[in-house]
Amino acid sequence: MVAVPILFADEHLVVVDKPAFTLVVPAPGRNGRTVVDLVAEQLGRSVFAVHRLDEETTGLLILALDAAAKSGLERLFRDHAIERDYLALASAAPSPPAGRIESQLREDAAGVVRVVPRGGERAVTHYETLARRGRCALVRCRLETGRRNQIRAHFAALGCALAGDRKYGFRARPGEKFQRVMLHSWSLGFRHPVLGTEVRLRSLPAEAALRP
Repeated sequence: MVAVPILFADEHLVVVDKPAFTLVVPAPGRNGRTVVDLVAEQLGRSVFAVHRLDEETTGLLILALDAAAKSGLERLFRDHAIERDYLALASAAPSPPAGRIESQLREDAAGVVRVVPRGGERAVTHYETLARRGRCALVRCRLETGRRNQIRAHFAALGCALAGDRKYGFRARPGEKFQRVMLHSWSLGFRHPVLGTEVRLRSLPAEAALRP
């Protein structure tokens, strides 16, 4: 059994360090064990997903262990009451180097979430460039909303798709070898939905290019 690192745990919820290339929950037409499956086996009890990370995205993921935590966490996510910071490696430096992206996102006929001029769902990402990495830029992103593929779609619309993100138009140059989309859930902060205590965690990414 592949062990998923557990960074925080109590009787109500756990926060794990999600590995790359692992689905959080089952997807149509896909086989293989999910993060929910693996953590349930590790703990010997049922666990419940309350939010998602993309298959290739790594880092902090919250899982509920009981109904009270599940409903409470779902409310926190719905109310945008959880601080979520990501580290992303953009394929070019965004302009301006820091700012706020607000747009409408909608899934197209091919199933890809894209920025659209009208309709769709409101999505807001705050970002700050931290460092250059060759032609790429290390960027910290804070989600105000949490739409599917939000950071990936926003940076593609800026003309600097995330490194390794071929779905959104990234093209590697000679010598560049990105094995996945370079996006990592780095920091979480929230009030515990059952106990009322503050929970704050960070997880450093494995790849040096993604480290601040």
